[in-house]
Amino acid sequence: MQLSALERTLAPMKGWITVLGSSEARAEAGLMSLPRSDAAAAGRTAPVAAGKGSMKDAIVSQLRQEIASGVLAFGEKLSEARLAQRFGVSRMPVREALKELEASGFVAIEHRRGTFVRRLSRPEILDLYEVREAVECMAARLCANRASNEIVALLDEVMVAMAEAVERCDADGYSATDERLHELIMQGAGNSPLADYYRHLKQQLHRGLLSLIVTRREGRMERSLAEHRAIVSAIQARDAQAAETAMRTHVQQGRLELAAEVQHKFAL
Repeated sequence: MQLSALERTLAPMKGWITVLGSSEARAEAGLMSLPRSDAAAAGRTAPVAAGKGSMKDAIVSQLRQEIASGVLAFGEKLSEARLAQRFGVSRMPVREALKELEASGFVAIEHRRGTFVRRLSRPEILDLYEVREAVECMAARLCANRASNEIVALLDEVMVAMAEAVERCDADGYSATDERLHELIMQGAGNSPLADYYRHLKQQLHRGLLSLIVTRREGRMERSLAEHRAIVSAIQARDAQAAETAMRTHVQQGRLELAAEVQHKFAL
């Protein structure tokens, strides 16, 4: 089977491991766990079928959804043994799943203490989104000026994949494709220090978790798709100012909707 240009160029993003450190300690007083109903707790007791994928992938997918929806509370400890019993598997696929979730910012694995659902601080998140706005707006402007024709073509392919995810109502797939699009724009910007800073920022933002939380908001995928289309159209037209403006609109809107979502669902 011949791979598309997008498949040849982009591998699925694995994310980066992040530790909040002192900033987490400073924000500790403001962290709250989501109260869970009996029905939500019951929703975690049934095993999940692996289907055609691996059991590790099925566990990752299920836990991502439970963390993003608040069924698993921020700061909650996750037991390998209990998860293995729940999913009817040995500890090995559970351990692999937790490592993947750590890499994408959903959990924190602490030496000699165990694995915990990642804690979030609303003020810290929103402050970092302001930094993200500056970084990604610069990337969009540079991408419009510098991106090769191949990069521009790949952006178009990603937009097709994003539209297909919206049609399927696939929040997980949309979130992953969204991340690939932004990484591709950063690649097209052709600025290594900016790309390095962007990756560091993603570590602090727990981008995988936050993206899935806001993507699950009613109507957000459709609004986000329209925002991304505006960004890509401006880059294709080589209009640097329009690309920067479209990216600013996108990041600011995402920040507003994320703030509303974590306030409503997670009491942060």
